[in-house]
Amino acid sequence: MDSKLARKDYTQTDLDNARTKGQILGWVQGGIGVIAGLLVLRFVGWIPTLVVLGVLGFLALKLLTGRKRE
Repeated sequence: MDSKLARKDYTQTDLDNARTKGQILGWVQGGIGVIAGLLVLRFVGWIPTLVVLGVLGFLALKLLTGRKRE
């Protein structure tokens, strides 16, 4: 099966271009996230938004730290 697939060797320029495009895409996604967050904050209010962010932060912390075994 592998013999039927064409092999592509990537140059350093290809890798640099892909890295740059990825960074630009990340900045665009981050900007969209901030704008969406501001719109939610404007319509919902501070208190529910902070509660949701707190719960999400707690869950992320629990997920990243994992369970401790005794």
